[in-house]
Amino acid sequence: MAFNERLRSPKEKPLFALAVLFSTVAWLGAIVGTLGIGLIYILFFGGFVLVAHAVFLAVVRGNGVRVSRQQLPALYARCEAVALRLGLERMPEVYLMQHGGVLNAFATKLLSRRFVIIYSELADACADPRQLDFVIGHEMGHLGAGHLAWLAYLMPFRALPWLGPAYSRACEYTCDRCGLATVDALEPAVRGLVVLAAGGRLAQEVNLEAFARQRLESGRFWMATAELCMSHPYLCKRVAALQELTAPGTLPMVKRNPLAYPLAPLLGFSAVGGSPVLLLVLVGFLIALPQLRKFTEQAEARQQQLRHRLEAQQRQMQQQQQRLQPRDSDAEDDDDAPPPPRPARPRR
Repeated sequence: MAFNERLRSPKEKPLFALAVLFSTVAWLGAIVGTLGIGLIYILFFGGFVLVAHAVFLAVVRGNGVRVSRQQLPALYARCEAVALRLGLERMPEVYLMQHGGVLNAFATKLLSRRFVIIYSELADACADPRQLDFVIGHEMGHLGAGHLAWLAYLMPFRALPWLGPAYSRACEYTCDRCGLATVDALEPAVRGLVVLAAGGRLAQEVNLEAFARQRLESGRFWMATAELCMSHPYLCKRVAALQELTAPGTLPMVKRNPLAYPLAPLLGFSAVGGSPVLLLVLVGFLIALPQLRKFTEQAEARQQQLRHRLEAQQRQMQQQQQRLQPRDSDAEDDDDAPPPPRPARPRR
């Protein structure tokens, strides 16, 4: 059973196509433009990230509880049902662990192994089991939709201002749809999102219509500026998007302040949930700039040396040709001269 493409948000497909095109050009430019030296840096950085992620997952596997048929079988059965409903080819490894009160869950992978990590605080905060099903469906949606499979390759595009965070937000809307399809009921799905905003006890008392109306303020300058740099949409907008999906035309999206777009890369990095990728790329570029300049100067010096060698060889060849030309003309003159006179015969 394959992933249902109807669950994918409308903006994700065109942004994904643009992301693949841009990232391909960026990777080729980094490799070809540096005469292969960029590939060494890419492999080194990729290896470092892979090792760091492996260490992180080792800590998770050591401190968390792996959910299985023998360990928390009821939760495992719910995870298995979600994976089957979303068309996952195989069940990911599910871990439950506490994280100091943080309400969160996430999906990740290490090479071919796939993981879903649920913080116990979030599991406890979901009063209705279907709210937790929504959370599990959202995270498994990242696996089913292939978001993690392309994560590393699309890094150049994700580092772009505006477009990179926009693609990430589109993926989150897709996964919210996956969670809704898992629960197959609107109220527990949006309650699962409200738990992330208000916590467990008060989330059940939140007025969903009033919370969805908060999105009307998201178009204002400062809220729009912050969201344009964020990897996740505002929770009130995510709740409204699910309500709009089930009842089209009831809760249209809010337009952002036009001034937020040009100023977002400068002002939006301090936003909670903002993506620091571009900032890291800029810092890395500033650090690597002297080395890049040194490499460029060395390349120009090599080209100049090669040019001087070619010019010297050409001068030597011209000198050799000039030395050979007089000899050839003397030989021609000798051929044209009359033969020497024969010696006279002595008289007898």
